[in-house]
Amino acid sequence: MSSIPLDEATFYEHVASKEADELSSMQLIDQLSSCSSESVRCLVKLLQSDTHADFPNPKGLWLSATYDCLAEWDAYNYLAPLRGKRVLQIGGKGHAAIQFMVAGADEAWLLTPIEGEARYAKELARLAGVKIDCKIGVAENIPFDSNMFDAIYCGGCAHHFETEKAFPEISRILAEGGRFSAIEPWRAPLYSLGIRFFGKREKEVNCKPLTPARLAPLMSSFPSSQSIQHGTMTRYALLALLKLGIVTSLETVWRITQVDDRLSSILGLRRWGSSVAVLAEKTHPGRIHAT
Repeated sequence: MSSIPLDEATFYEHVASKEADELSSMQLIDQLSSCSSESVRCLVKLLQSDTHADFPNPKGLWLSATYDCLAEWDAYNYLAPLRGKRVLQIGGKGHAAIQFMVAGADEAWLLTPIEGEARYAKELARLAGVKIDCKIGVAENIPFDSNMFDAIYCGGCAHHFETEKAFPEISRILAEGGRFSAIEPWRAPLYSLGIRFFGKREKEVNCKPLTPARLAPLMSSFPSSQSIQHGTMTRYALLALLKLGIVTSLETVWRITQVDDRLSSILGLRRWGSSVAVLAEKTHPGRIHAT
C-alpha cells in the first residue's frame, strides 16, 4: 500500500485498531466463528478442519474473496506450494500471511503502513497459533533486503500503489524464481456506471482500479508476467445484489463466474472483466516472457 491519503489512512487505522482491541480480549479462535469478516470466517474454518489441506485445495477452506474468488484461486495457485518458503503479504491485516503459515511456509511477514493493521495481524496470529512478523512501511519503498522472499501476495491493495515505484521494489525483494501475485479490481467499462448507481463498497476509500497503463510497470519489472480477468458480465450484477442485501455464496459466485468467463472468452470480452489476478515471476532477463 502506498502513502495513502490522510483521511483514508485514518479510516483504516480506526477500523483495524478497534478490531485489534476486540481480538486482544479473546483466547480461542473459535470465538471468531460468527465474525462478519469473510477472511476471518475462512481462517476459522481452515483451522477447525480435520481435512489434510493441500494449499489451495480444497478451495472451500482457503478462498475468502467471494466476488473475486476465481482471481484469488489463480493467485494462490500461482504461489503454491508454499512449504518451506519465506513469504510476504503486502497490505491488509495479515489473513493471507497466517494462511500461508498454515500452508507450511517457513516464515511469513506482513508489510503495512497502518499500525492498527499490524497489531490486528499479531493478535489474529496469536489466536491461530502461528507466528508472523510485521513491519510498517509502504510498497514504494519496501524496508527489506533484496532477494529476500520466495513469494509475495497482495490481496486488493495494489490498486493503491504508485505502481511505477512499487512493482520494481517488489521485484527487487523477490529471490530469483520468486513469484508475486495479487487480486485487484480492474477499471472495466461498467465501473463508473456501477459506482454512480450503487456507490463504492467502502465509502471512505477512494479506490483507483488497475488499468493497462497502471499495470505497465509490472510488465517492465518482471520478464515473466500476466494478468487474468474474470466476471465481465456478472461481477457488478452480483455486487449490486450485495448492496441490496442479497448475499451470494462463494460456491454460487464461483459457478456463475466460470460460466461468465467461458461465454466472455467466446465473445472476446474477457479483457473487460472487472476482477483481475496479477501474476509475475522474477526470472533472468533472458528467460521466459509471458503477457
